[in-house]
Amino acid sequence: MLRLSSGRDEAMRKVWGIGLLLVALNASSAEPTAKPIHFRAHARVALDAQGVPQQVDVDQKLPAVIRNAIAQRVAQWRFEPAREGDQPRAGATTVFVDACAVPAANGDMRLAVDYGWNGPGYADGRYFHPAPRYPVEAAQRNKGGVFRVVLQIGTDGRAAVETIETQEGQLPLFEQALRTWVATLRYVPEEIDGTPVTTRVAIPVDFSMGGGSLSMRQYVRQEREARQRSPECMAAMGKETEEGPPRPMVLDSPFKPVTTG
Repeated sequence: MLRLSSGRDEAMRKVWGIGLLLVALNASSAEPTAKPIHFRAHARVALDAQGVPQQVDVDQKLPAVIRNAIAQRVAQWRFEPAREGDQPRAGATTVFVDACAVPAANGDMRLAVDYGWNGPGYADGRYFHPAPRYPVEAAQRNKGGVFRVVLQIGTDGRAAVETIETQEGQLPLFEQALRTWVATLRYVPEEIDGTPVTTRVAIPVDFSMGGGSLSMRQYVRQEREARQRSPECMAAMGKETEEGPPRPMVLDSPFKPVTTG
């Protein structure tokens, strides 16, 4: 879920980048730390007509050892192939994963990779949707709101609002900000036989005025501790998993996961 605090957007973007930076440093360090390192990654996956991955291109910003480990894991997964009529078709989708690297005492590293979702990728290589701007009038009135925004991703990668569902708050205070935000989003569409296809995506958005009393150091620590309790980190440490945070929901991808264990 996109949780927005007035004036906190830039801080959130910095926090999201910390995980990848720590992974890169740990992968080259001769003295790994004992703490688990949570990060997210994405890969463009080419599937054959049986839904078997034929090529997995993981984000090049990650270290090679991490890319290879994620690619090997994703290559073992299977998807329901796209269909045109009764005929299965090959295609391509973007897979998002949650991962956790746990350095061991002998210098090795355990890596747990957990399927997040698959669908259109972000055209700028992001791992998250960028946050919409908090409306000035809503901030001045100390108003918040929670909404479910359903987008249609076109074959050109542009997004359009299909519906906005109000769960809390007053939509008129936030509607224009949401529509302006959606108009800026760009995606890499899924493909069937090399041809881009449309996809619908639902995104929960939470505008919140709370939380302003935390210092940046406290905020970063809380984010780090929460990630270390994530399902993939718990799995890498050999502990029972916990339910993860809400995610974007792809409503009609032609490539549905069958096995991602």
